[in-house]
Amino acid sequence: MKKNSNLAEVLMILIGEAIVSLLTVGVYLLVEYYTKKGDVFDYTVITGLLLGTAVVIANYAFLSVSVNRAINKVMAMRPEGEMTEEEIMEFSEKNQGVIKNAAATSYIVRTLSMLATFILVFLFLDEWFAVVATVVPLLAFRPIIMIGEIFRKRWNK
Repeated sequence: MKKNSNLAEVLMILIGEAIVSLLTVGVYLLVEYYTKKGDVFDYTVITGLLLGTAVVIANYAFLSVSVNRAINKVMAMRPEGEMTEEEIMEFSEKNQGVIKNAAATSYIVRTLSMLATFILVFLFLDEWFAVVATVVPLLAFRPIIMIGEIFRKRWNK
């Protein structure tokens, strides 16, 4: 992968998460306004959104780094010079497990970090982070990626 491609992906995720965060703040403010309670929206909403977004960005960076390292490792093992189609197929079949393992490990680590963030905030850190506001960016990650792919396909036509 190219570094510019990774940077563009991170930027797309950041923009998506910023939009989701603004919508979340808006919902909190609406709930506070309509319930006439003064304690619905406070600093914990902002810190929760920032924590959730930071975990999402860190997870994506971890994914990019781990998969890129695996690809670089495989490419370093590639023989010098031209390869026949049969050699390419054999090399690919022999080494595809390295990349698959890196992606699988990354998925497990990312899932566990999201789960740990939720558990820590829910059980121990709820005085500093609003639980719902922390979870919203974590849940919005997949839809942001899907929407980003739709836009990318339209722009690349």
